[in-house]
Amino acid sequence: MESSIMRLPTLFKQQKNRTYSYEPRYYNERKERIERLQRDKEARENTSQDSKDYFRRNAARSFREDWRRKKSQAQDKNRRIRFFVILIFLFLMFYAAVQSGFIQFIQ
Repeated sequence: MESSIMRLPTLFKQQKNRTYSYEPRYYNERKERIERLQRDKEARENTSQDSKDYFRRNAARSFREDWRRKKSQAQDKNRRIRFFVILIFLFLMFYAAVQSGFIQFIQ
């Protein structure tokens, strides 16, 4: 019946209450602990059985990765040495240029 009645327009609308779709959750600590222990036990069992097979399948790959890692470490070492040699060379050239008077530096 109220919907058929015409209302006067207003500048201030009355806000409706906000509704939330909140559902309280129940936390069972004992159940969570038991499930975690079961997952850990299954993971340990699977790991012990699969470790031998994993090594057989991935032995060549792991040796290859170790070799690549050592090679990249050696390359990094060579890069660092080359960088410092060039840096020292440039410093000596700058020092010689300042000493010979070719470059006027703050005196």
